[in-house]
Amino acid sequence: MTDSSDTGAPSPIKLEPPPGARAVVDKEKAREFTEYWREQLLGHRQKVQEHEANGGNDGESNGSTVLCDRIRLSDRSYTAEAAAAIASFLTEPFEGGLPLSRGIVEADLSDIIASRKTEEGLQVLQTICHAFADAELVDVDLSDNAIGEQGIGPCKTVLGKKSLERLALCNNGLSQETMAQVADILTCDEDGTGCIAGNLTKIHFYNNMSGEGGCREFARILEKSTKLIDIRFSSTRAGKAGSDIVASALDASLTEGRNSNLTKLDLCDNVFTNKASCDALFRVLGATTSLTYLDLRDCELEDEGVKKICHALFESDSALEHLDLSGNDLEKRGAKHVADYLRDCGGKLKVLRLEDNELTSKGVESIAAAFHSSEDSHNIEEIQLNTCLVGAIGARALIDAFGPEGTDLPHLKKISLNGNSFTGEVVGELGVAFDERLGEMDDNDSDGDADDDLSEEDEEEDEDEGAVAEDAVVDDLAEAMNQSLLV
Repeated sequence: MTDSSDTGAPSPIKLEPPPGARAVVDKEKAREFTEYWREQLLGHRQKVQEHEANGGNDGESNGSTVLCDRIRLSDRSYTAEAAAAIASFLTEPFEGGLPLSRGIVEADLSDIIASRKTEEGLQVLQTICHAFADAELVDVDLSDNAIGEQGIGPCKTVLGKKSLERLALCNNGLSQETMAQVADILTCDEDGTGCIAGNLTKIHFYNNMSGEGGCREFARILEKSTKLIDIRFSSTRAGKAGSDIVASALDASLTEGRNSNLTKLDLCDNVFTNKASCDALFRVLGATTSLTYLDLRDCELEDEGVKKICHALFESDSALEHLDLSGNDLEKRGAKHVADYLRDCGGKLKVLRLEDNELTSKGVESIAAAFHSSEDSHNIEEIQLNTCLVGAIGARALIDAFGPEGTDLPHLKKISLNGNSFTGEVVGELGVAFDERLGEMDDNDSDGDADDDLSEEDEEEDEDEGAVAEDAVVDDLAEAMNQSLLV
């Protein structure tokens, strides 16, 4: 976005479809769009001219003033004729000035060909993308378009911009072959001035079908990247072998000092069960001192993997605000590792998502105790514990951690406990305690209490763990005493 704060001039505006429901945009509807935009642009230009007339910009008006620097065409389905009309509006000189497309740096082109037949869809993509041939695009989103292998060529005009810094290709049906084409474009350095990948700060690939081969192509992109702060590579059918490749590439990247300012990492639905990928992932997390967002949902980490994840996060001392470990087969031992991290993270975490695990009330009790007993005040805003085999014990532990009228967790805005098993009485207690913060409870099993399934073994295991902990303390004291005798 163009910055005009230094001069006080009105900032360039963003062009978006007129308000209305999602629909097919034909030629006539496209003309309505362009007239709507023209009215907005002329009104904005009037403000700019008034600012200049009052001494802004030295009082000199010129045709190079950027009136708009962002455009969103998403959530509409454009016919080929509509795309041509919009492209013409963007590329022709506007009211005696420069073409609008030359000033645009952010283009949201997601979901613009839904329901179009393949041939027309490809034509729409090519027409719209070519409209930005002379633009210095920084941010491009092509998500939710069924691009496939044939679609990369039509989109190359925007994908091949050396000015590109942020790119999203999510839910595009990218195969291994298509990922290879994307990697070729992003890593190409024909003129010796550097490749696009080396300039990227954000790259998002989500819900594609590129498989293990696509992971290799993504690794090629990571190998050339140096400035990434936002990485999303999730739900790509990576499998164990592909996940190994991605984890190894991330590890090498950080070990070599590249992408050291990574703040957001989403590796949801990868499979980190092999020792090599686990170790690489732990090294990555231990080296990301700037990380604020981590999504490892559905990664088959289990209790032992989460233990190492939490240890790596503690070692990195990053100011993590968002942690998602949902769907990782966590049991109460895993919950205790999360609880240990909560005690040690300094209260920085704002979002904790652990749904679809088997924590039981015992595990939730550990997490609640971590909030309740920590010396640091907590900034937690959202807790998600849907479908975690939680009953009355866990519910009342959370209520206790919340405190009277939320005094102990004052920033909490939402708590999700759906899909568990609470009696009507316990649901009532939750409603009274959390009020509007409590999410929907329509999937709650009110016929029983999940705690009825807690076995005597659970209680005995708790006692055994306490004994082990006591033994560990005794061992530590004995070792300390031995060391003192040796001095």
